Amino acid sequence: MPSKTVIWIHARNRPGVLARVSQSFAGCETNIERVSLGRSRDKAVARMRIAFYVEDRTLEVIIRSLGQLKDVIQVRTGSRAKRALSYWAVAYGLFVTILGLNLAAPLYSVYRAEWDLSTAMVTLVFAAYALVVIPSIVLFGQVSDRIGPVPILLCGIAATLSGSLCFMFANGLPMLLLARALQGLSVGMFNGVAVSAMTELHKENSKRQAAFLAALLVTAGNALGPVLSGVLAEYTPWPTRMPFLVHLLLIVPAVIGLLLVRMRSEPGGTAALHWPRVPKGIKASFYTASLTSFLVWGVVSLFMSVIPTYLSVWIGRTSFLLSGLVAAGVLGFSALGQFTLGRLLLPRMMAAGYACLLLGLLGLVIALNFHSLPLLFASVLLVGLGHGPLYAGSLAYVNAIAPPEARGDMVSFFYAGTYIGVAVPVLGLGLLSGAYGLERAVAGFAGWMGLCACVGYLGWRRIINGGISNEFTGDDAAK
Repeated sequence: MPSKTVIWIHARNRPGVLARVSQSFAGCETNIERVSLGRSRDKAVARMRIAFYVEDRTLEVIIRSLGQLKDVIQVRTGSRAKRALSYWAVAYGLFVTILGLNLAAPLYSVYRAEWDLSTAMVTLVFAAYALVVIPSIVLFGQVSDRIGPVPILLCGIAATLSGSLCFMFANGLPMLLLARALQGLSVGMFNGVAVSAMTELHKENSKRQAAFLAALLVTAGNALGPVLSGVLAEYTPWPTRMPFLVHLLLIVPAVIGLLLVRMRSEPGGTAALHWPRVPKGIKASFYTASLTSFLVWGVVSLFMSVIPTYLSVWIGRTSFLLSGLVAAGVLGFSALGQFTLGRLLLPRMMAAGYACLLLGLLGLVIALNFHSLPLLFASVLLVGLGHGPLYAGSLAYVNAIAPPEARGDMVSFFYAGTYIGVAVPVLGLGLLSGAYGLERAVAGFAGWMGLCACVGYLGWRRIINGGISNEFTGDDAAK
């Protein structure tokens, strides 16, 4: 029996396109009930919303026929409610996956004392997931092009669940490393694939809005994880197990939601697996955005690993809640920075973000030398406010400038650079702190990252002076 179906078509805005689309329906002996037309943000692309009654077998023939029209760019099917459900299911899956990443942050001091771990070992545990996530992002972004995003996302949520189980029953360093590796695998499956899926499922197919929401979810998940873990560890009988048990319960709705995701777009990747490539004309802009993400996540990693571990030395006792708040605070203020500074035009957004980042690094060096908690919290505030617009703006910029045929490669490459920033600087800091002490190591780390920040800002100035020809121009950049 025929059922009502709605499809969305993106086509080149040329004379005769609507007539050729109508002819495809007529050739399948199907009447169009209603047509809505409009332009996308790109004036050369027209949007069509077509409602009609059809049987499933005929629907497949119509979609195939439309896909063969030379002016048709994309065809999507499904009701608006189902698309919205799928969109938010992917978004929640991304959030709950990232939430689990830093549940262990307030517990590193326990692991350090219980299993006699050095600073280098603690930073290795923290960075282990990033060492796995880099090749995973590159691989699974391309596999998604072949089999579709849903199977990848389901495998990712299964890896998230397995990582939390390993943390629950960890009995030493090898189990901690395995848990972090599984978390890295899950993030590698989710990050790039989720951004691409959310862009496709977004009601307006907005690359900017999907990327900003994904960045906000990553920031919020990273921020709330340590708070949740700190509260549960402080006030429940099983400090090293309860946070992960609660996380397992939060994963269940994500599994159910992802099982209900429906994406009718046919996988189209056929090229051999390859290292991500960036088109020549936008390499300088891409590498500037990637360097920015590398820097801000490298600085934030310090607040997620080393600083919470040594808070007990400063205050004279172990406080899971305080450690969790320090780890979460930097990303909580990052979310605030995305809402406030992220509304600025790109030149002001980058200037404000880099200024906050540099001041935060300076405050951290002073705080460590004087063991000052107020100065430490001030540096948390400043680094967080800098991180938000720099990270979210860079991701949205890459998603906007990427040509459709290269978007998967560019987003994967961007995240690879981001997670190198998560892993490499903090690993170097861990090694240096063993040789020179924490204060000197952090001072050297801050100086090096500050120098790189100046280089990154000069790169943005070159982009801005050369003109920005995408969604970041004019009033749209301030939305």
